[in-house]
Amino acid sequence: MILGFAHLTINVNDLGQAELEWLEKGYLRTTLHKQVDNHPSKKIFANFYHPVHDILLMKGPGLWPIELTCHGPTDGENTNLLWSTETIKIRVREPAVLRRVLLNGLGFQLAKDGTLQFESRLPGWSCRIMLEEADSGPVRLDSTGPTCLAFYCNNLEEDAHCLIELGATDCTGIFDLTLGNRNMRIAMMRLPGGPLLELISIRTDIP
Repeated sequence: MILGFAHLTINVNDLGQAELEWLEKGYLRTTLHKQVDNHPSKKIFANFYHPVHDILLMKGPGLWPIELTCHGPTDGENTNLLWSTETIKIRVREPAVLRRVLLNGLGFQLAKDGTLQFESRLPGWSCRIMLEEADSGPVRLDSTGPTCLAFYCNNLEEDAHCLIELGATDCTGIFDLTLGNRNMRIAMMRLPGGPLLELISIRTDIP
């Protein structure tokens, strides 16, 4: 089951400069993790795979949580994801196909204004998405700009399988990731139309 929205991931070529820019927008640093192992299964999402990457987590009042990543020199630009303080917009060639996945695989509900709303019982984990028809190419992890939407879940195997059944492709399978004192299980995949999705399950079996 999907529990809620975790963060929007944005790739940059200079983490220090990017942090300064996001500080000016009202964000504050949460945690910085240098030289984090980049799981080999993610090669399929990159133009040029790097075995490690840097991660900077940031938050701000009334703002979407973000994860800034640096995979080394950037190659190209991602144009699938745009956002405002209220809504994250996903630009794809066939919005109706992606809408079906978000409704049936991630638990979104269709709102009266036509947007897709995920209402979480946990504060700050809700999310509103707007779909727009556009000829945008597939997202790459090492390109500049937004790369991925991340969600928390409590049954990673079942949730990943459901999304694959609905049309998600290129699933990495499940791998472990530790950031500081957080132990997680992760699965990544490509949603119909090109955007990437990350499912995160927090491990409770490791002290």
